Amino acid sequence: MDERDRQHRAKRYEAIHNGIFVVETVYTILLLLAFLFWEGSDSLADFARSKSSNPWIYVAIYGAVLVVATKLLFLPLNFFGDYYLEHRFGLSNETFGAWAFDELKTLGLNLALSVVILDVLYFFLRHAGQWWWVGAGFFFLLFGVVMSALFPVLILPLFYKLQPLENESLRLKLTALAQRVGAKVLGVYRMDMSEKTKKANAAFAGLGSTKRIILGDTLLDKFAEDEIEVVMAHEMAHYKHGDITKMIAWGAMTTFIGLKVADIGLNWGMHHVFQFSNLWDIEAFPLLALCLFVFGLVVMPLNNAFSRSREWKADAAALELTANRDAFIRAMRKLAEQNLADLSPHPAVEFLLHDHPSLARRIAWAEQWQAN
Repeated sequence: MDERDRQHRAKRYEAIHNGIFVVETVYTILLLLAFLFWEGSDSLADFARSKSSNPWIYVAIYGAVLVVATKLLFLPLNFFGDYYLEHRFGLSNETFGAWAFDELKTLGLNLALSVVILDVLYFFLRHAGQWWWVGAGFFFLLFGVVMSALFPVLILPLFYKLQPLENESLRLKLTALAQRVGAKVLGVYRMDMSEKTKKANAAFAGLGSTKRIILGDTLLDKFAEDEIEVVMAHEMAHYKHGDITKMIAWGAMTTFIGLKVADIGLNWGMHHVFQFSNLWDIEAFPLLALCLFVFGLVVMPLNNAFSRSREWKADAAALELTANRDAFIRAMRKLAEQNLADLSPHPAVEFLLHDHPSLARRIAWAEQWQAN
């Protein structure tokens, strides 16, 4: 397949994914509205309270049923986007059974985390009065930090096998690179991605003592060592620039604002539309979720713009760390080919939906880069 045909396929792949995003967005809003106005939430809340008068328990029951129902309602879209489409475009190696098992693991993980989040959220709604959103905001901040630290040691191994990297030469190069940016890493690991996908990926994951370099076997098998080095230099540049802290701070700010918007929406809905007695009535949850979801859509372009600004700085640092412009350009082109990425998405699509600059712009910028 020549480059023109590949880019045509990449644009089709991108367009379908964008269409799925739009469908999922509209579907989510309609489901929340239907659940709210057709008294589905009231019925579920009554059922949960019939099992226990303890708010920690009935909120957990409500959340658990909602998570399972949501998974079932979105299962056709998940199958189309995550399984059928990936096979249709030749990007997946995963069997249907393996995909289904991953979906079950995802459901179990979502159940555990969602019940905890919902119980804590409604604890603040019950006990913190008009300042519930402040307590909830600090909880989400702490929760995000803890999950970032635990992700490479508890979450990722649920879905991928991780083994210490056997390539000693590459391990030493990447460890030395980490030392140059002041990062102490636990180790360098090979992630078995090829059982599921043909796409390539790498990460500098974890916080503190859990920080480690993770390389997909699909990357290791297709990329030269200098290309892998420049890819990881980009990831490590985020650490050098404190981007993890900055992204957490940015996320915390938008979370606090979003929760305050939700507080305003809940109060308005309670006094003008619905018959809720209190903000902490669990049957009002769809209204809370709708406020947060719509707020997330509104700020998504801002979040993506902030992320793209950090990605540009990471690209510059990667070239400064490696002084290997050719390897950077080769790596970007290989990522585009292997991941079937659209090199030049429409500017509006990039602005609204992409948290990385387009690969074409990154390559063009690198071609003009000059070492100091």
